[in-house]
Amino acid sequence: MKHAVSRLILAAAILCTAGCSSVPTPSREWIPKEELPNPLLYVPPPPAEGSATKAWDRARHEEAKALRTADPARAELAARDAVFTWENLFESFSPAYGRAISDAETPALCAALRFGLNTTRRSYRDLKRTYARKRPFAELGEPPLRPEDTCLGADSYPSGHAATAWAAALILSEVRPDAAEAVLARGFEAGESRLVCGVHWASDVERGRLVAGVAVARLNVDPDFRALLDAALREEAALPAPPAPAADPATAPVANPATETNPATGANP
Repeated sequence: MKHAVSRLILAAAILCTAGCSSVPTPSREWIPKEELPNPLLYVPPPPAEGSATKAWDRARHEEAKALRTADPARAELAARDAVFTWENLFESFSPAYGRAISDAETPALCAALRFGLNTTRRSYRDLKRTYARKRPFAELGEPPLRPEDTCLGADSYPSGHAATAWAAALILSEVRPDAAEAVLARGFEAGESRLVCGVHWASDVERGRLVAGVAVARLNVDPDFRALLDAALREEAALPAPPAPAADPATAPVANPATETNPATGANP
């Protein structure tokens, strides 16, 4: 009898553990664009030729382009950031997050990121199609950092990579607030990589971050996403506490103070 009770207790514990670590199955893979705020109603058009913001775009472009030779390590990082796969995204944020992000080790977190970033993508596609802005290398007739990027079309505004990286940083910051500074610095840095690559203007990157912020705000009131995020929070709480990562202020900035401020908004991008 004693052994039977022990077996029942063990079985119950196993079932509980399995249930606590399971990843919810959402009713959909992302929030459809019809349920998202219309970006054409809150994101302004790209800066006009001759405007102060366009001049700022050009200044930031020249500055970032100079980094390709001045800082080869930064150029190499920008090239890595250009390759979007889930594995690459998770790996690029893992050091800042303080632990390995992977389907094997953090399945609930990865599910929340996929749902969130697939939703973010649907937040900016109409802007790209509507404005069809030329990329810097195409407008200026110069090669981008990566030769393979010459095939990219006229859909520079806003930057999808910057939006995706910023949305990822916001979501990760919700799960590990103690790592927020390092994670946000990594998300900012990934957006700046698009300038170093020569495939986006600074205003493209700035507006990508704006779209990401709106998408994450919408995600946080979506039942499917909240279920995934709550599972990620439980998952994080059950893992051994990693050391709090420290943001490296030397990694994120690309521009110097003279050109860092957008003259149209007075804001740091």
